[in-house]
Amino acid sequence: MNFCERCNIACSDEKCPKCGRKKLRAVNEDDFCLVAQVDRFFGDSLKDNLENENIECVLMPYGTGVNSNFALPLESYLLYVRYKNLDYVRQILKEANATIKRGSKCSK
Repeated sequence: MNFCERCNIACSDEKCPKCGRKKLRAVNEDDFCLVAQVDRFFGDSLKDNLENENIECVLMPYGTGVNSNFALPLESYLLYVRYKNLDYVRQILKEANATIKRGSKCSK
């Protein structure tokens, strides 16, 4: 598995899928890797749950500059976890997304 130090993305490709950079290195177990963009409320809850399972994560504020200009919190986060936990957290997000979709279908 390769790692882009610019984007913090772990990938199997020879170049970064986000920035196209070809200068990648082998990923280390302790590298923080981008998992997903999540909204603020889900991100805060997810961080608490991950920390309860002793999984380190970082939430980086992400969004439009309009909120920054008005000193408002940004509307979403970029979620990063260590590479050793990446697949597990992706599975959690996949299951959460499936649950959300099923729930929205039931409410119609």
